[in-house]
Amino acid sequence: MNSEIRNMESTVYRFFRALDARDHAGVAGLMAARGTWVRQGTSLVGPEAVLQALEERDPQRVTAHIVSNLWIEIATETEAQARFYMTAFETRSGQDTPQMLGVRDCVDDLILEDGTWRIWRKESRRILPAE
Repeated sequence: MNSEIRNMESTVYRFFRALDARDHAGVAGLMAARGTWVRQGTSLVGPEAVLQALEERDPQRVTAHIVSNLWIEIATETEAQARFYMTAFETRSGQDTPQMLGVRDCVDDLILEDGTWRIWRKESRRILPAE
């Protein structure tokens, strides 16, 4: 089970690594076939919806998402729940100093789909600054 826990955690880390690298197809590929990402108040269902939304991102925007305090709270052979904090920073072309956007309390529900851990549901709430 320890290697499976690492695979679950890796799904969370790979998501944000791909997001910051603007690898939109890589992000979408981590979503389950009917997985939902609650992003900015909108439910994106399935990899295609995620890909479409990310393709609309401002190309001048550069982000860094720092994941901390990650733990797998619940795990079975085919389902898991990851909890973590995520701190987001951004800059834009011509801007030297990154701006901290906030800290979010995040929950990723994961499922084992076709032998790979994928995101079934991704949601978060901002904790700093307080909503």
